[in-house]
Order: sequence, then structure tokens, then C-alpha cells
Amino acid sequence: MTGAILVTGAGGFIGKAVVARLRERGLSVRAGLHRLPDGRDPPEGAVRCDLDDPRSLDAACAGASAIVHAGGRSAAAMPDQLRNLLAAAERAGIDRIIQLSSIAVYGPAEGRIGEPDAPPSTAAPDDPYCAAKRACEAMLRSWVAARPGRRVAILRPGIVYGRGSDLWIERPVAGLRAGVLGHLGPRGEGIASLVHVTDAAEAVRCALAALTGPGQGLIAANIVGPETPTWNTYFAALSSRAGLPPPRPLPPGRLAMLRALSLPAKALARLRLPVGGLRFVPASGELRLFARAAHYDTARARTELGFRAGIRLAEGLDASFRHDTPHP
Repeated sequence: MTGAILVTGAGGFIGKAVVARLRERGLSVRAGLHRLPDGRDPPEGAVRCDLDDPRSLDAACAGASAIVHAGGRSAAAMPDQLRNLLAAAERAGIDRIIQLSSIAVYGPAEGRIGEPDAPPSTAAPDDPYCAAKRACEAMLRSWVAARPGRRVAILRPGIVYGRGSDLWIERPVAGLRAGVLGHLGPRGEGIASLVHVTDAAEAVRCALAALTGPGQGLIAANIVGPETPTWNTYFAALSSRAGLPPPRPLPPGRLAMLRALSLPAKALARLRLPVGGLRFVPASGELRLFARAAHYDTARARTELGFRAGIRLAEGLDASFRHDTPHP
């Protein structure tokens, strides 16, 4: 690829790691930010890339050879934002796109889960994130089919953790510290399909390399790390790294009480009012995730992208709490 790689959402947890990884490998990268910092010089290679503003997308895409789409304001906005991005890509003549999707597209499915180009439409009650990611994938399948020569890699990462992860490091540690998260018994014996953020970023690099050569129009691949413990095991490992005692059992009755108390607390937290640890009580969607026994195949990442995740859980957590960044 001769032009720069535009990375949308480059200020986010995964986007930052992707930008760093691609630059480490000598690629020219444009770091697409929703807005550039006021009154300061923008970071190196940063461009304004507001997914709701077609004019900013045209400027960000001009002369780029490929797009890594890691941005998104909210689940509700994702489909419209991708539609805007695809229109800008077409105007700029870009025909290579990598989409950061999610294993969430498989909904509540359990057991062994393959890597179909189009995930089954298993009902996903009360999960707008799943619906949004499915809609985005469907849009990309149509985009590829509409014109010969277009290439898309849809990457479906699992639980992406690492330094700076609010969802899967900072929030669970805060919940464990506050006593509103603990050993969940059978409710926590689902599979945590973890992948370190550095591995996720390396998968993007491999996908870019795969899209430069001949091949099919679309590749869809699950991206999951080499170890997938239960959630109870993961919470225990987090507690240990954070210097906390082992998680205490959280019986169903106490969890139900905490969830009832957390509803008004979370509403107050959205108003930026202090509410203590109750805002870290697991929501209903999280509890379903913690109980889900799903194993995601990763063969397509190995055979079609040349990618194999290499960061094991102990190494990934050690680096997260040492503030280092491991390399596969």
C-alpha cells in the first residue's frame, strides 16, 4: 500500500494500540480523531475525522490507501457513521477496509462458534451493541459485493483487555475493591474470551498485509487470545495483580440487592454526581456474558491472515499493571 492508512477512533483504547503497532512496522498512519485538541499542536499524524461530518471524512480519506475503522460514538450511531465513512471512501477511491467488529455479533450463542462471513441472526435480547455490529457487518458485505476489487477484513475481537482498558481492567478492579463484584459461583463460570490489545492491534496489521494480495473480497475472523479462563478465574487474577484479597463469594441474593440499589446510583453517576462503588455493580448484559459458555474458533485468522495471538494472560496482566506493553 502506497498511501497512508487512516485509523478512525485513533484516540480510543484499541485505536491507539493500532496506530502504535502500524507505526512500529514502518507504515504511514493517519490518526483519525473526532476533534483535534484546542490550543495545542495535534499529535503526530493526527487528522480530524468526525464520523458524523462528511466534510471532515473527505479530508481525512484524501490520498489514503486503506481504512482501519476502530471508531464509533455509540451503538445507536454506528450504522450511520459507517455509512458516512463508506461514502467518503468511495469518493476517495479507497477499496481496502478493516472493520473492528466484535464476537458480540454471535449474540447469546454458546458452544463451539465458527467464523461465518455472516453471523447467524440468533436473538440477542436487550443488546443494542450486538444489533449495531451486525448492521455494520451487513453493510460491509453489501459494499464489497457492489464493486469488483473491493476487499474487506472484518475482525471480531473477544474481550480486549490491557493497560487503559476501562471496561475490562479498571471497572472490574473498582468493583472488586468496592465489594460489588466477586466470585459469582455458577454465574461466573462462563468463558472470558480474552485477547490482549497488543494482539488485537497485530491482527489489524496482519489483515492489512492480507488485503494487499490476491484473494476473496471479504474475510471475517475471530480474534481471541491463547487463554480463555472462566470469568471467576479472571476476576481472581485481577484481584491478585491489583493487590486485593481473593474475591469474596457474591451470592445471588446479595447480588440482586446490589443491582436494585445500583439503578438509581447509575442514574446519578450519569449526572456526574458521586455515588460510590454502586456504579460498578454488573449490569444484566454483563451477567449474561459472565455465564456464557462459548468457544470461538480462530482458524481463519491463522490461515487467511497469518495471525496467531501470542500474549498469555499472566503476561498481559503483568504488563497492564506494570504499565509496560508486551510484544507477541
